[in-house]
This record gives sequence, structure tokens and C-alpha cells, in this order.
Amino acid sequence: MVVYFLASGAANLVRSYQLTQEESHLQSQIDDLESRYERLVALEAYLESDEYVEAIAREQLGLVKPGETAFIAIPTQPSPAPEPGSATNLWWEVLIR
Repeated sequence: MVVYFLASGAANLVRSYQLTQEESHLQSQIDDLESRYERLVALEAYLESDEYVEAIAREQLGLVKPGETAFIAIPTQPSPAPEPGSATNLWWEVLIR
């Protein structure tokens, strides 16, 4: 009977250790997910802000506020033409690299 209780106690001790390890692992996953959630909430708030909308309007759409003057910088040197027969960088080749 003593052997049974010792074996049972040892098995319970091992199981308790395994559950503690699993709990620690799950808690670290929870902490990582909470951190990611907080970053996503902050990103969402920024994407909904007037600052972001104005930045996108200026950078990608080229819009300006009333009273501002927009200008386009044109390079003084023409870009070199590719040599005949040379390999061109197609957009899907750039993505694959």
C-alpha cells in the first residue's frame, strides 16, 4: 500500500510539474498576444487619424492644401536606356528575389 501511495504521489508530482511548465508557456503566449493586440490598436488609431489621412493624401495622391504650391522635381540627367538584349527586371522577378 505504501508503494502505491509513493508511486501515485510521484506521478502526481510529475504531472504537476508538466502542468506548471504548460501554464508558463501559455502565459508567455498570452503576453505576446496582448502586446501584439496593443500594437494593432495603436496602429488602428493612427490609421483613423487625420494625420495619417493627410500624409497619404500628400504622398500618394499629390494633394496640397489651399495656399500651398506643389512642385515636381525633374532629374537633369536622363535615365540610361537598357542595352538591347540585356535582361530586364520584371516586377515578378523582383518579388521572387
